[in-house]
Parts: sequence; C-alpha cells; structure tokens
Amino acid sequence: MPEHLGTKDGDIQVLCPGKKNIAGMTDLNLPLQDRLNREADDKPQHYHGGTAFRLGDRVQQIRNNPHRGDTGVFNGSSGTITAVDLEAHQLTVTFTDGAAYPFTDLDELVHAYALIVHRSQGSEYPYVIVPLISSAGMPLLQRNLLYTAVTRARKGVMFIGQTEAVERAVANNRTQRRNTALTHRITHADQPAVPPPRPQTPTGQLAWD
Repeated sequence: MPEHLGTKDGDIQVLCPGKKNIAGMTDLNLPLQDRLNREADDKPQHYHGGTAFRLGDRVQQIRNNPHRGDTGVFNGSSGTITAVDLEAHQLTVTFTDGAAYPFTDLDELVHAYALIVHRSQGSEYPYVIVPLISSAGMPLLQRNLLYTAVTRARKGVMFIGQTEAVERAVANNRTQRRNTALTHRITHADQPAVPPPRPQTPTGQLAWD
C-alpha cells in the first residue's frame, strides 16, 4: 500500500473490529512490529509481559494518567518510543511532549500498529486498512463499526479479508441495547420538584410532638 499510494508507513493505520483472532489487534501488532520496526542492534528494547517495547515503536496510552509528563497523558493518546534507557529502567514516549515511563508502568501502553476501531474514535489518519473476516462474528461485524473505521481515513481506505464479512457488516445495523436513565432525566429536567405535603393539624385538636 505505501508503494501503491506513494506514501510512507507512518501515514497508514490498521483498524481492527476486535482484539482477538487473526484479524484482531493483538495478533496483528506482532507481525506489523516485525515488518515496520524490525529488531536490530541499534534499537534497544525491553520485554514487558512477553511484549517487546522497542525504540521507534508506535504505542498508545490506554488509561488516564494526569501525572505523566508535563501535562499528563490520557487514554487514547498515540505516540512513538523515542528512547529506551536500559540502565535507568525506563523509556520515553513522544506524544506532543516527551513522557517517561518506568519499566514497571508499561501496562499503560499497547502497540499501536493495529488498533481496534473503538480506540480510533476522535482520531484521523491519511490512510486506513481494515481487516475483515467472517470469523470475527456478528457482534463485531456491524454497520456503525464499519462506518467509524471508514471515516477515520482522510485520503483512502483499504479492506483486506473476505467480501462476505464486508457484506455482513453492511447488512447488520443492529447495535447492542444500552440501558440508561437518560430519557427519564431529560423528560423530567424542566419539571420543578414538588415538595412533600405538610402534615395537617386536625381542627379543634392539639398536635403533640
């Protein structure tokens, strides 16, 4: 795709319906890391939970941490590992500013060569690749999810996988029902609260506390 479009790897984001299976975020990040940021002597790395965090890796923050860096790092922020200090046991991720991560805090990061569609909401990329296979299952093959993935791309989008999976996603406009009290709150928002009735003292009798 970079050769076909005349662009660089960093302009392309893979967006997956889910985390698991061969078209999922977890399984795709490893071969993408090996293809786009191969292990080398001049690229220090640290293994955390069986995952190699390597100089030059794309990563994403998965929880809010207002104390990280100068201004905090928040869920959904994507950046690049720009330093790995094996002696100080920490690495640096550059978002807008650099933020240091002790090796013990790497649970806050995931690789971001491939992301699930839900984690891409609010972001834009020049080009997007969407892997779709039928084994992803109906809960993940939904029209609104497909729409979100396509609208993340500014210039172009490519589907890789099975035509049947794309057709199933387009045909499936069912979404999981969410039970909230929002309708009740909106309906009653402008209605003044009615104070409870005050107890009445019977006429001609004394009221005892």
